[in-house]
Amino acid sequence: MTSAAAVPPAKPSVTAAPMKPSAAMTGGSPAFTYNRSKAVLAPVYDKLPDRGEVRTQAGTGAQIRRQSKGGLVVYSRFTPVSIDNKLIVIHGEDSTSARIEDRATGKLVRDLPDIGEENEIRWHYGADAPSRFYYVRGMQFRQMDAATGKDTLVRDFRPEWPTGSQLFTDVEGDSSNDSRYWCWMVRREVQTGPYPVEQLISYDRVADTVFKADAAKLGRKWMGRPNTIESSPHGTACVVHWGTNEGRPQAWKRDFSAKIRDVAVDETHTGWIIDAAGAEWFVSQNNQNDWIEAVSLRTGQVRKLINHGDIGWDNGMHFSKAYVMRDYVLLSTCSEGNALWGENQLIMLGLDGRILRVAHTHNAYPGDDAYRNEAAAAMSFDGRSIYWTGNWGVGTRVRDVYAIELPARWWAK
Repeated sequence: MTSAAAVPPAKPSVTAAPMKPSAAMTGGSPAFTYNRSKAVLAPVYDKLPDRGEVRTQAGTGAQIRRQSKGGLVVYSRFTPVSIDNKLIVIHGEDSTSARIEDRATGKLVRDLPDIGEENEIRWHYGADAPSRFYYVRGMQFRQMDAATGKDTLVRDFRPEWPTGSQLFTDVEGDSSNDSRYWCWMVRREVQTGPYPVEQLISYDRVADTVFKADAAKLGRKWMGRPNTIESSPHGTACVVHWGTNEGRPQAWKRDFSAKIRDVAVDETHTGWIIDAAGAEWFVSQNNQNDWIEAVSLRTGQVRKLINHGDIGWDNGMHFSKAYVMRDYVLLSTCSEGNALWGENQLIMLGLDGRILRVAHTHNAYPGDDAYRNEAAAAMSFDGRSIYWTGNWGVGTRVRDVYAIELPARWWAK
């Protein structure tokens, strides 16, 4: 592979009609109610909204906007929108394709026919290059400008691991909040059986320095198969998500010289809170005591946020990552029913145990594809908007991306 990959076309032959920016998009939800009750927020479907059309959630005033015509928000733990909120990544159902649209108009900015979920697109978290995104291809770490299509090699990691086949987090991991620190697994393709993970890599993009660790360096007999690996929001640590039987999720110093601490009991769904003082808290579903918990990366203190039974035992759940947002994590749930207050909901969970209701996901689960219909919701970098995949109450309908705008600094209210 050369250092400059082929540039995807900026203007594909088929484009969808642009949508007009809504009042909700430009000014948030002016009638948003800070609802902390556990009343049932029911969906009111009516007909499928047009792209760009807004519906209001009774009980909170949240403005639910159909953001896209077809496509997915692929996961909850990284933002799909650029730091300036002008561009959004919409993933294809095939896991290999994606497209970048203008967030306000829906106009197609760049088609990415072979840079999809498996290539782990992440935006540049800096105002110096808001249209830049990063991705991996094989053992290469690359960047592209969505506006110009310029594609550049950041670093080729084959010299560090010549037999490695793929650099990846396995979809769920993100960089530090300044895009400086990155953590990956390296796996090797084999003819039979699962592809083994043989090395972990920590990379400082600014200094262009690499730390690597095999099982021996980590004091392990074998590496096992982590569910994911990620940088903590401030770049304090690489967090490796092993299951209970492989050592549980652990935070390690960036150079892998020492383990900082265990951060969860198992490789369950997780997220991040940054508190008002700027400290990092790792959020996870503790499947041994049924609590959603947050662990301080710095001190190891554990806080219980909410019990699984409180939101409904049938709920599956996902958690967001915090960038600018403080003291809260977004919880998105999926369930076959709608009778309980926590079913198919978007809920802010506070580090102090408070809840803030946002909206019903207006999504039918499990539908024709339970995984794609989980409605895993992600936050924007500035914490003012939420994005998720939904089918507007018809489980066999083509999925679209939906969005909600929140008031500025809502978390400080």
